[in-house]
Amino acid sequence: MNPLRRRCRENDMTASDLLDELRQSRTDMVRLVEAASCAERAYVVVPAQAVKGWIEQDPETWAKVSDWLAASGKALVQV
Repeated sequence: MNPLRRRCRENDMTASDLLDELRQSRTDMVRLVEAASCAERAYVVVPAQAVKGWIEQDPETWAKVSDWLAASGKALVQV
């Protein structure tokens, strides 16, 4: 693994840390992270309107979730 990438991953938020933070959020992004945290799941399907709402309601938290999904190798499929 690239040493720079390894360093970035060490600083990444764990699913548990993110879930703890999301439980304090006004949004329902916690359900998205719970679903995506399954090891065998490579992607998560969510309504595009939900993503739009999360971006509008809580852009900082959405950025964390989006970064976590990318760092975890999970694809987000919007329908």
